[in-house]
Amino acid sequence: MSDNKTLNCFICNKEVSAYYPLTSNTEFECDQCGNYILNDSLRNEGSWIRPIMFYCLLHEANGKRLYFASNEPANKDEYVDTIFITKEKLESIRPKNLNEKIDMIMLNLGTKIKFWGDGYVFSPYGGNQVDAQNHMIISGLLLVVDVKNSNGGLKERLGTLKFIVDYGYLEHKGSSNEYSFTVEGWKYLGELQSSKHELPQAFIAMHFLPKMNKARESIRRAIIDSGYDERIIDEKEHNNQIVPEIFYEIQRSKFLVADLTGHRNGVYYEAGYAQGLGKEVILTCKDEDFKNRHFDVAQISTIVWKDEDDLYERLTKRIEATVGKRIR
Repeated sequence: MSDNKTLNCFICNKEVSAYYPLTSNTEFECDQCGNYILNDSLRNEGSWIRPIMFYCLLHEANGKRLYFASNEPANKDEYVDTIFITKEKLESIRPKNLNEKIDMIMLNLGTKIKFWGDGYVFSPYGGNQVDAQNHMIISGLLLVVDVKNSNGGLKERLGTLKFIVDYGYLEHKGSSNEYSFTVEGWKYLGELQSSKHELPQAFIAMHFLPKMNKARESIRRAIIDSGYDERIIDEKEHNNQIVPEIFYEIQRSKFLVADLTGHRNGVYYEAGYAQGLGKEVILTCKDEDFKNRHFDVAQISTIVWKDEDDLYERLTKRIEATVGKRIR
């Protein structure tokens, strides 16, 4: 039915114990990367995917096992204490420029440098299993993750590390390869950690009546076509109380779209919570119901839509104008 083998960790290449069932999945138990399941569909995605997986293991696992796959499996309910990470989510987390890479490197180092005065030794040359974790923390995010052929990206690794030092976030400590956070680095790390869970996604707050299904799809399409993922609480699988789950997803979202049609108190509540967090909030409402809006939002610019096509077009323009179109 299954087999326990010694394999190389898919992420850091260290020799580890692996549980190899007679399916397309392999479960790895790596003392550097953590416990995770890998579906074979992601094995040939390219080197970029490994450091993003490692980032998820550092920041998303919270003591649970991660399951990496192209899509969530149909039998996901059979997996206990498992968080599913799809290829789409990995791509959304992937840094798009140097500054985003530096931010992720800072967050990774923040899991290793936890106290004032502590340092972290980074060998930019790498090339062996001892240095594999160093590659995932810093070099990996520069998309140089093949520890068997690591010297080709040495210039980029050293250059990016120099950027972080020049920004004033890191300084040499002790040996030439040991670094610690400066005062400015600790300050910037705190800012990053307070917002690190924000993903390129939008939370949708609206009345979930069947008659609103077409409007729901228009809002969903506008968000996706603008380059973001959508989160709708009644589509999320969870075993928690509903309000904490709503707050959790709003905290992780870059912006919120609240359709006021039907004037549900919960929609206003969620919009107010998002605004209190400093999120961009976009209000929409069906024209025939606009006159019934609550007085406390009467002065806020609202997209008043006539039909679902009108909603899609105007919401897409508003997202691009206020949040910005994102290239996936």
